[in-house]
Amino acid sequence: MGSAKVSRRAFLSLATAVPLVAACTAGEDTSPTTPPPPTPTPTEDSANEDLRLRVAEAETLLIARYDATIAAHPSLTASLTLISEQHREHLQALAPIDVPTPGDAGPIPGDSAAAVAELIAAERAAADERTTACAEATEFELARLLALIAASEAGHAEALSTTTVAPS
Repeated sequence: MGSAKVSRRAFLSLATAVPLVAACTAGEDTSPTTPPPPTPTPTEDSANEDLRLRVAEAETLLIARYDATIAAHPSLTASLTLISEQHREHLQALAPIDVPTPGDAGPIPGDSAAAVAELIAAERAAADERTTACAEATEFELARLLALIAASEAGHAEALSTTTVAPS
């Protein structure tokens, strides 16, 4: 049974998440003397809701991918369950939003190492997508949330890269 160990390298790589958060919040002055940011217009509200929906759909697909990988490789359950649960938390944080149930997660490699490699690639792509989405948000709290999700997904990729996988 594989086990996930977070190495010092993995822990330190999480420090790279800080610039992701900073990039999305740069220029924000939250001092008490600064007036609050302007209220988004209806067009901005619609764009933010579309962005929430797009990210929620992507999170749902990641959850489906983890569930399918766990089903195909039960030996990875301990290593993948926590990360899958964190994606569920991401989805919940994006609520209230109706997210369609994802379709098929696609084929899962028969080799557990290849399956983990695919999850690593998916996490890295997701972190990049959330960073881009962060810059698209016109609502500060949504941008902050997307930055935190991006940082989490970057951490997932690093944690997965240190996962010990038994040969298939």
